[in-house]
Amino acid sequence: MLLEKALSDTNGPPGDRPAVLANAGRIYQRRFQRYKSKSDLDRSIGLLKQAVAATPADHWRLAVRLNNLGAALQERFELTAAPGDLDQAVLFLQRAVETTPEGHRGRPLRLANLGVALMDRFAQHHRHTDLKQGISYIGQAAAATLDGRPELSLLLSHLGKAYRLWWEAGGLGVDQQTLHTLARRLAAATAASPQARARAGLEVGMLAQAMGEHATAVTVLDPAVRLLPIVPVKDADWGDRESRLGNHLGLAVEAIAAHCGTGDVVGAVEISELGRGILLAAQLESRTDLSDLDEQLPELAGPIRQLRELLNSPSGAGDRTSLWTRHDQLVSQIRTHPRFDRFLLPPRLADLQPAAVGGTVVLVNAASQRSDAILISADRDPVHVELDDLAISEVKGYAQALLRAIRSTGKQEHIPLQAILGWLWDTIVSRVIKALPASQGHPRRVWWLPIGLLGLFPLHAAGRPGQPDALDAIVSSYTPTLRVLAHTRAQPPTTIRRQLTVALARTPGLPDLLGTICEAHELHRKHPSGTWLVNREATTAEVLAALPEATWTHFACHARADHSAPSTGGLRLHDGTLTIPEIVRLDLAHAELAYLSACSTADRSPDHIEESINLASAFHLAGFRHVIASLWPLADGIAVEAARAFYQALPSNPTASNAALALNQATRELRANYHDRPELWAPLIHSGP
Repeated sequence: MLLEKALSDTNGPPGDRPAVLANAGRIYQRRFQRYKSKSDLDRSIGLLKQAVAATPADHWRLAVRLNNLGAALQERFELTAAPGDLDQAVLFLQRAVETTPEGHRGRPLRLANLGVALMDRFAQHHRHTDLKQGISYIGQAAAATLDGRPELSLLLSHLGKAYRLWWEAGGLGVDQQTLHTLARRLAAATAASPQARARAGLEVGMLAQAMGEHATAVTVLDPAVRLLPIVPVKDADWGDRESRLGNHLGLAVEAIAAHCGTGDVVGAVEISELGRGILLAAQLESRTDLSDLDEQLPELAGPIRQLRELLNSPSGAGDRTSLWTRHDQLVSQIRTHPRFDRFLLPPRLADLQPAAVGGTVVLVNAASQRSDAILISADRDPVHVELDDLAISEVKGYAQALLRAIRSTGKQEHIPLQAILGWLWDTIVSRVIKALPASQGHPRRVWWLPIGLLGLFPLHAAGRPGQPDALDAIVSSYTPTLRVLAHTRAQPPTTIRRQLTVALARTPGLPDLLGTICEAHELHRKHPSGTWLVNREATTAEVLAALPEATWTHFACHARADHSAPSTGGLRLHDGTLTIPEIVRLDLAHAELAYLSACSTADRSPDHIEESINLASAFHLAGFRHVIASLWPLADGIAVEAARAFYQALPSNPTASNAALALNQATRELRANYHDRPELWAPLIHSGP
């Protein structure tokens, strides 16, 4: 390795040695930032310490090296939570500020780095002096930075978070004027990238929410949400686009809450649709606003796509303020054309409401300061239900418990589900059911639209043992967005059932699933003319070739879900993985129902929770109107019982319009057989019309 060779060469001029050490330390630090290997970070810190020790006190690069060392120590603290690293980081960052002259262009960011380290130390020890000093340093940095500088958004983001911590700690000095100054400066910070501006909008918006200034929060959060569709660069790979959007978790959650705080439930629904499910439409190769623009106004599509790429350039692309001005001018020009008058604006509720025909879509949101449900029907105004007993701290706690149980053992019997189902009933579901329209002798249909971490939970199964619960009161489905539900409704029902059955009892390198053959054989016996792919025959090529001819499909096999990169997930077949991108690209015209009897096919990554990138959404985007999937791993034997009960409850006709009702009936049968084991009957869910 050339870097290590340079470090081992001691024959060069002595004065060059500190620079070699400093450069090597930075390279290892950057490699850590990409690959997250602690050994790289340890090596970086060791080299940077040597560089600082070898740098004369009057050297012009000393402040830079001190700052880099402090930042590396702070990164290791974030990785390991070792308090000694944080204390050292503060000391080195203080020295970096002290050795940087007033008026030096690097001083604001060094002040900010010191302020952030002190904020982290406040979070550890709750010493108000740390937070007060941190606010002072970050405030000095922001005051010394002109509106046209690209780093202003980052500084305002840090300052918004610091003021919120101070407000929540009962500190004085955070008032309306302070908040409005931050909001005004943020609106003028147009030189930064969309990612930086969106992040700053979230932090300042959360400060406004904490202060009860909901109207100000809306004016800050809405523009930040509108930036999200242009955060993922179209030509970037999937992992990069997932990572970019994953950095903005919570933005849509807080924007919805801000609108609810002002009583604007229509605005809450509309901003939810703009700020969530972005990769379902843009990343997973669906049509986007720019795709339509390419067809109708190609002379404007090219320039605005080029501007998006320049604005998202990580290295900066010249004068961002000018680029944003040109971007806004192009958007205004596009909106003058009748078909594009809503370009990059939130979808209107009136256009989304028809998706709720036949029932009620229930948006459920838990934010930092409040929780709400919004009931959306096709033929009446939305109904707002305040969820006063739903605390975000409990949502996070139960979500961590659920994920920890699934990840640590992979065995569903350890999931603390009785407590979770009771909590969901008390805080959300019972209150929603009371607010639903009265039924006319038919089961009430509900499509759950959970926001944020609430998407991890089985809302459809909420209740307490021995008492009437959600399964008794309503027939539930799920949808990641109203637009996805509208998309599935727009697909015409099939008029003929052509069954594809795929089953793997043995998959190379994975545990056996002996029940899958029984599960699939029963289905194939009822539909003998369908395609039957078992074990070695179930290859990716064979399945991809069979899917376009099938209108119904049943998969009984292993599945792969990767929370760090959800789009790499897929169905595990004999010769490899049938991935989410491969499924989405199918574009099937007459697909009716996909039953995914595999592990965690409706699982959502907590790191990408708003995008709902999983096998269930992939099959919808491929063209299937109805999908049956699982929130977590389901035991092999129970999967056989569940599938048998579902198909027995489903009328034998080509359409699957009663799929949600059939799954409800099958789940209630399983509940009767395993009443004290909800982990066995709660994970299966339906999505679709």
